[in-house]
Amino acid sequence: MRIAAVSDIHVLPNGSDELLLTKIKERVEEIDPDVFVIAGDISDRLDVLSDALSKLQAKSCENLFVSGNHDIWFEEQEGPGSLEKYSRIIGEVCKRNGFSHIPDAPIVLEDYAFIGSIGWYDYSFKRDELNIPMKNYEQKEYQGAIWYDLLRLDWEFSDREATDLFNRKIEYDLKTLPEDCKYVIYVSHHLPFQDLTIYKNKLPWDFHGAFMGATSTGHIIKSDERILLSVSGHSHVRNMVTYENLVALTVPVGYGRPEPRHLEDFVKDAIAIIDLDEKDVKIHDFVRGDLSAGLPFASSRN
Repeated sequence: MRIAAVSDIHVLPNGSDELLLTKIKERVEEIDPDVFVIAGDISDRLDVLSDALSKLQAKSCENLFVSGNHDIWFEEQEGPGSLEKYSRIIGEVCKRNGFSHIPDAPIVLEDYAFIGSIGWYDYSFKRDELNIPMKNYEQKEYQGAIWYDLLRLDWEFSDREATDLFNRKIEYDLKTLPEDCKYVIYVSHHLPFQDLTIYKNKLPWDFHGAFMGATSTGHIIKSDERILLSVSGHSHVRNMVTYENLVALTVPVGYGRPEPRHLEDFVKDAIAIIDLDEKDVKIHDFVRGDLSAGLPFASSRN
């Protein structure tokens, strides 16, 4: 089983990322995987998400998508809200463009099952030594720094309630997999393990670290011996950790954009290649760190 994985492409709505999308698809087809996984954050606009997925679909493999927090930001001007996007609309957009939205339902391929979740955060990744009051995490603001979900999510759940809800769905998916399913790959946007989070001993970066994921999700993933791989996005610093029977990695692109002449190398670094042979997990030439460091910054918040 070969997997190609990427996340956090943050496609700009003005069409300027068309070459980037083309190069990603070309690279995936060159890798020739059995499964192509995108772990969230393409666009908060459904038209941009749909167009990007249509351009990214690899014809010779399964194409899987997991929503990120940006993807479920509510639409402006009376468009659909966050819960409607996550629970119904994004799945429909995926189907129209050759992708499966695996938070809706797992995909089983021979002995391997792919389960997905947006994941969420419950502030369990916060750094206690910062002594930041809990109310600041709940309000998503500290010393003028704002976690942008505050302004673009319109569901009524608290973050802890959302985390619990998504955790329950993960547990349900694991429980209801076919009995002969031997191996599981968990794909999420938010991080299941704090070890994947990068702290820099500075603010607001380390304040924002509390919004990367939830330790409770990681406990679920580690407790199921069938799960041998976790692929996530969200953090724009690529990282990989290995536990006793599990490899976990983050595969983001980020907001940076290289010059066109460097785009192929950029994309080659961005797409992780993972080979599975029963319980054996092999990651090929994985690039750690921030791919966008030093590159021109392109914001998708339009």
